[in-house]
Amino acid sequence: MSSEATLGLNEAPGCPFHGSADFDFQNWLQKDLLCSAGKREFRHGRYQLARIRNGQELKGAIDKFRDAVKDHSKTGMLSVLDTCGRRFENSFEELSVLGDLMFEAGLCSSAEAVVDGETVVVEIETVCPVTAIPTVYSFFPVAFCQSAANPADELYDPSLSAPFTGINMTSDAFAFALLVRDQSIRLYGAPPSETCVDANRKLFHHSVTTWQNMSANTISSYNKRSACPERAVHLSDDRRSWFAAHNDPVFAERRKEVHSHEMPVVYAQRLCDIWLSALTDRHMPAVGREGQSGGVLVG
Repeated sequence: MSSEATLGLNEAPGCPFHGSADFDFQNWLQKDLLCSAGKREFRHGRYQLARIRNGQELKGAIDKFRDAVKDHSKTGMLSVLDTCGRRFENSFEELSVLGDLMFEAGLCSSAEAVVDGETVVVEIETVCPVTAIPTVYSFFPVAFCQSAANPADELYDPSLSAPFTGINMTSDAFAFALLVRDQSIRLYGAPPSETCVDANRKLFHHSVTTWQNMSANTISSYNKRSACPERAVHLSDDRRSWFAAHNDPVFAERRKEVHSHEMPVVYAQRLCDIWLSALTDRHMPAVGREGQSGGVLVG
């Protein structure tokens, strides 16, 4: 059986590393998790945590996550691989195991393809937190490796590293939608679907700025963490795009190439325009892959 738990920043019971001398999961959450959005969702108790050993356990965790997304209780899922004491020599070994697991779960065309740049999309229909209209949101699993934190590793990439081997599945669009709803309730005492157009325009502008700043803070934190400039994530001068030595949100890659990606000031604004139109016309918004549309190869 897989070990699953909801974990907030101050909770220890149910943590897959609770009681282990090898790794302090709570310390990582509080001090070493550099993603501002991820830390926010953990703090709100909206991350599902699972310890998995095989593809069937991953599939079961995703099925449970679907239900949690539908009632807005979860925005992300972190699946930590139970290595049963195995030590990996490098990222290639970790990705090989994760690729087999993804294929066993029925999430990819092949174990080879999924670690060579295949994007895996898990679509979940839920009532949109912003418009209150049924909407399909896309979630993307991404591999994280312990060895990716080692500058000597061929696939060194601090932004895709963790003190464990695992899979993180998120939807930037859905997480942003919940942030918008949270701020609407805090500012107006009601979700966006129950407030006026003028209030929503102000809310959306405020929310885009907040999400942009959170993303910029995350990128800056990972940039400082990198020991190798060519593997460091960084912002463009106009802060409308960010660069990484990988293509986000593909599951994994076994070669490093720089890609450019959109910042929230671009994609989050498009989302707000989509939501504003849906709120006015009461039609189902087509969110698609906004927020994680994929990177553009540089050079």
